[in-house]
Amino acid sequence: MKLNKQNTRIIIGSVLLTLLIVLIFQNSKEVTLSFIAVHIQLPLFLIIAISAVAGFGIGRLLRIRR
Repeated sequence: MKLNKQNTRIIIGSVLLTLLIVLIFQNSKEVTLSFIAVHIQLPLFLIIAISAVAGFGIGRLLRIRR
């Protein structure tokens, strides 16, 4: 397999996704999320997953504008 820019991105993305999945499943404790005046009890892995998806979406939006 030739290691080009596309393959490097796939490998790095796969490693990061694997690490994120491990992080999510090791954090199942319930925590209180306080945002402005709202307080919600959620599992920590759900907050991590939502943050990751939001970060990915913002990154895609910023990449499209370039």
